[in-house]
Amino acid sequence: MLTIENLTKAFDDQTVLKNITVSFREGETTAILGPSGSGKSTFLRAIDLLEIPESGRIAINDLEVTFPSNPTFKEKKNYRQYFSIVFQAYNLFPHFTVLQNIMEGPVQVKGVSKDQARQKAIQLLTRVGLADKQNAYPAQLSGGQQQRVAIARALAMEPLFMLYDEPTSALDPELSNEVLLTIQQLAEAGNSQIVVTHNLEFARKVADRILFMDQGQLLFDGSTELFFRNKKDRIQQFIQQIA
Repeated sequence: MLTIENLTKAFDDQTVLKNITVSFREGETTAILGPSGSGKSTFLRAIDLLEIPESGRIAINDLEVTFPSNPTFKEKKNYRQYFSIVFQAYNLFPHFTVLQNIMEGPVQVKGVSKDQARQKAIQLLTRVGLADKQNAYPAQLSGGQQQRVAIARALAMEPLFMLYDEPTSALDPELSNEVLLTIQQLAEAGNSQIVVTHNLEFARKVADRILFMDQGQLLFDGSTELFFRNKKDRIQQFIQQIA
């Protein structure tokens, strides 16, 4: 269980997260929806401590971080063992092969042997449909393939929660579908996932639960079915604008 209480984040004099309180259960896929500038990506980055909140509390399992605080590098590393984050940009090492990209984290961060890391990387590449690309370099792959490698790399760290920040926003529709299908398959397998997205059809099809944010506030937290049936003007306005 990931629990967040009264999380607040500001940049200069603008408050972008306003007392966000929410819990995430293991085994669920949650889609975070909302207009641009609503605080979705900042919220996701705050979960991984890439942005440090001004106030609030985050607890996962028996680990708790209370703000205001300035966690040390060691404290962040210990906390981040529970998460892997996939960004809009793939951020692969261009001079490493696909296999080496996936092995790097487990070997360097977790101390896994190279043989174990290689075996796990091959399994993950098979899982994301790229078993034949293990010796390719990122520049030899399409954008969709690179993003699937990024997902495999994140999974290699065996996180409790996978975090995605608009993972298909830089891709054309065909390549987006490759990545979204991979996330859907992970959802069906029971992985715990939190996905910031503008893709309503993907959210409708894959997410167990929807969070809707606007102007830094959490306006809806409930099942996917209830979100799309919700009659609140702001939610209907958003759905009609995006659809």
